[in-house]
Amino acid sequence: MDFEKTKDIYSSMDSVWPENNRWYNYTHDFILNFIKRYLSPKLSSESFYLNAGSGGSVYDIQGVCHHVDIAENLICKFEKHTVASIENLPFENEVFDAVICVGSVLNYCDAIKSIKEISRVMKKGGYLVLEFERSNTGELFFTSEYGKNSTKQQYDYMGHIHTLWLYSEKMISQILDECGLSVIRKKRFHCISAIANRILNKEEQSGKFAHYDILFKPISYLLAHNTILLCKKL
Repeated sequence: MDFEKTKDIYSSMDSVWPENNRWYNYTHDFILNFIKRYLSPKLSSESFYLNAGSGGSVYDIQGVCHHVDIAENLICKFEKHTVASIENLPFENEVFDAVICVGSVLNYCDAIKSIKEISRVMKKGGYLVLEFERSNTGELFFTSEYGKNSTKQQYDYMGHIHTLWLYSEKMISQILDECGLSVIRKKRFHCISAIANRILNKEEQSGKFAHYDILFKPISYLLAHNTILLCKKL
């Protein structure tokens, strides 16, 4: 991670989710619905979970949340918060019942370091919701970067140029497996919208095609820009 540059960008923001943008509205809703449907039933009022790369986002789920982010202004309103990178979490081993790492936080970081750290701070039997942007995306169709283990790409996001690492789904699956995290639920999204964005290069316009994802589910592995996973620590 280019820590200082990324920190400066996010420290200048009031919110990490753009308003009135169909691409990000769909992404946000998809993540919220996934967490509500698949993680929420696994938690109780006593659960202690980590929002890793929080950005100030909150979720309608049970339990006590600890927020971590590199931008203090986004999380300082929460009683339990720590300014840190997910590559180096300042917590003891096996502290959290669950971890949420979404909003493509992983794509700013070293995936191996980050997933190892996340696994380290999770209790055995704990759950992880992980969302990331894929190199298998339709945005990179017919380029030499398509499907690579990792590829560096740049995006204009909320008026700033962001450098992200897109990761192959196979690579992330291998890292999770090596860290003792078993994938028990997987969803892909932004399928045809990824193709549209390759042509239009305008996420807001391309986002309107996201609602047709269900039609492309059989070939989502070849097209989808995003994957979200529910994992369990063995």
